[in-house]
Amino acid sequence: MKKICMIATGGTIASEQGKDGLYPVLTGEKLLAMAPELANVCEVDFKEILRLDSSNLLPEHWQLMAYTVAENYEKYDGFVISHGTDTMAYSAGALYYMLQNSCKPIVFTGSQIPIEAPDTDARRNLLTAFAAAAAGRPGVFLAFGGRLIWGNAAKKMYTEDFHAFLSINREEAGYFNGRELIWKEPASFQPPCEGFCLQADLDPAVCVIKLIPGLDPSFMCHIVDAGYHAIIIEGYGVGGVPTEASPKNFLPAIRYAVARGVIVVCATQSVYNGVHLDRYEVGILAARCGAISGGDLPIEALVPKLMLALAKTREPAAVRKIIETEK
Repeated sequence: MKKICMIATGGTIASEQGKDGLYPVLTGEKLLAMAPELANVCEVDFKEILRLDSSNLLPEHWQLMAYTVAENYEKYDGFVISHGTDTMAYSAGALYYMLQNSCKPIVFTGSQIPIEAPDTDARRNLLTAFAAAAAGRPGVFLAFGGRLIWGNAAKKMYTEDFHAFLSINREEAGYFNGRELIWKEPASFQPPCEGFCLQADLDPAVCVIKLIPGLDPSFMCHIVDAGYHAIIIEGYGVGGVPTEASPKNFLPAIRYAVARGVIVVCATQSVYNGVHLDRYEVGILAARCGAISGGDLPIEALVPKLMLALAKTREPAAVRKIIETEK
């Protein structure tokens, strides 16, 4: 029987009602006790490293999760990380890139309703996650609502629905039918997993701007002056920004940022199909000013990937290569 390590970080799954609303209080041991069916899936140890609502998580907590996996990597066949849903996709995206060439599964999960509630979705999500961890296929995943999603493709789409997360611009890795885990890829598929290593250095000086009609571009200049090293612009459509045809032209702000060594990445407010800066004038001109395409990654994966890139280099061409080519 496979030996799986459960890493508890808090979240709704571990929450109880307090005087100011739900807050995480249950230990990882208590979570396991509430899902006795897991004893039929694998042998489980647990480590509680945090007890936080995931809205309170910081990049340093991604590092703590990654370090915990790396320090225990040789002891276990896989890992399940219980986590709050609000920022779970960010954490899954971060560990997807931080834990490189893992030969073992690392699976995030949580719930929309606390595990002690009678109508909870927690037990099914835990069963899905542990089934994936025990299956042995390498990679970082997010298990929720019966879906198994690659860590760099997950996005929370619903605040209350049990199928809260969807896979963005990448096919789901698999799904749980209530009895077994069904993989979308053939059994012969194995991602590269030689030379496991932890890349834990992060530069958190990354800001995301969501464009709205009428937003003053001087706002972006203030962010540059505040000392941020990179700015992701959530633009329109395939990544466009206002140009000279608009009184709120963002092109000078992009040039201002790039001239001061700030990396500018164009993303999109659209959920699917990604960024294409080579299609419309509003994207082509942004690229000429030095903006980089965010590709088809959701913001939740793009942010930690950019933080990791900046920790290696602030040279624009090198960052561009990491963002645009390294999957």
